[in-house]
Amino acid sequence: MGEKTKILFMLPTLGAGGAERMLITFMNNLDREKFNIAFLSLSDDGPIREWIADDIPFNCFGDRRISNSVFELKAFIKEHKPDVLFTTMVHANALALLMKFFFPKMRVIVREAALPSVLISRYGFKGRLCILPYKLLYWRANLVVSNCSQMIDDFKNSIKISTKNHRILFNPVDTSRIYDCIPASFENEPKRDKTVHFVAVGRLSFEKGYDRLIRELKNFKSDYDWKLELIGEGDYRTELEKLIKEYGFEDKVILKGYESNPWKIAAKADCLLLPSRWEGMPNVVLEGFSCGLPAIAMREAGGIMDIKNYCNDEQLKIVDTIEDFVQEMAKVKPSPKNAKAKSILPDEFLLPHIMKEFEEILTG
Repeated sequence: MGEKTKILFMLPTLGAGGAERMLITFMNNLDREKFNIAFLSLSDDGPIREWIADDIPFNCFGDRRISNSVFELKAFIKEHKPDVLFTTMVHANALALLMKFFFPKMRVIVREAALPSVLISRYGFKGRLCILPYKLLYWRANLVVSNCSQMIDDFKNSIKISTKNHRILFNPVDTSRIYDCIPASFENEPKRDKTVHFVAVGRLSFEKGYDRLIRELKNFKSDYDWKLELIGEGDYRTELEKLIKEYGFEDKVILKGYESNPWKIAAKADCLLLPSRWEGMPNVVLEGFSCGLPAIAMREAGGIMDIKNYCNDEQLKIVDTIEDFVQEMAKVKPSPKNAKAKSILPDEFLLPHIMKEFEEILTG
């Protein structure tokens, strides 16, 4: 076998977000016979160090920001000489693409993790700064990877840049990892057969739309009792707590907090909810499918329409308004489980399928 391709994966922090999880999933599952892999974090802030495979060299600059990491990253690359630098999230992507000035032969592949127009319009001054790397640097990438067709359309129509060096790569789902984390058997709560169990998994933030869902639940009419568990943490917790109290949902809507393994809870549910105002590719729906969970989603939720192309109405309901969303919830019936449900994830999102594509990308 020839010499291995040296890949350096880079993250700005070790935060427990979807973009970080996807990069680590790609990295952990590369063929070690073909690739020499290393990982670099600019900051040690965040809980996901344990997600990284033990055989991958872990490097960290300590507590660096992207803005003051240019020369330290340059020195690191000069020493380690990677063939490919792979990053995700726009500010880290900008730093990686600056390295093309110093190392023109190194391939730089960047992955976009959020809709560009949303970043620019919704995240204040820092978000508006994103237009600079999009306009000035993204054309330098050997490849820009997006996880859904809506994202590439957004670059073309909203950001108005060329997408000749862009391509779609769906987020992979490691079904065996998720499945292994789910208990072999479930203990159901009292009256479970008369209670619809909804679940949502994600940060407690404005874009996830939990606030508008809670407000609309005042109009929710079901033939059954019901409960909704929100698994995740974030700076919107206080706002949601106020809404839950305002509408008297203390016994109905439960904020479970952060869970490193949310699926041990979510796999017991009847339906996954995605009321997001915007998304990239909603990983949570794909991971829910691997637990056998059908979903209800807003059409606004990014790559949800790409997912819809590969599944049926029983697996995924997509609606245009939050009122329609709650009406679809009313159609869900209790379905108690005693054990893990069979995966309903389409083959196109399975880890081996996506990893084959990813390895072809890395080798050019």
